[in-house]
Amino acid sequence: MEALHLDGSPKTPHVHFDPETGLLELKGRSIPENSIDFYRPLIDWLDQYSRAPKSKTALHVQLEYFNTSSSKCILDLFKKLEGARYGK
Repeated sequence: MEALHLDGSPKTPHVHFDPETGLLELKGRSIPENSIDFYRPLIDWLDQYSRAPKSKTALHVQLEYFNTSSSKCILDLFKKLEGARYGK
């Protein structure tokens, strides 16, 4: 599985999800034109990662601002992580 890396912009966060270390980072601002389109690849990546996760996975979220539509997508990320079977 490959790492997911997206450079941040004034409207979208920097994303670095590393399957080798189990470190997932989301930093910056999240006000994309279409939050669902932006977050869909992240959720898809987490869906694949959760099939064989590291025994320890850390999610670092450092968002200075996010809009309402982003908050729903971020909650979906949290739910995806919560439902994963880590270390099994």
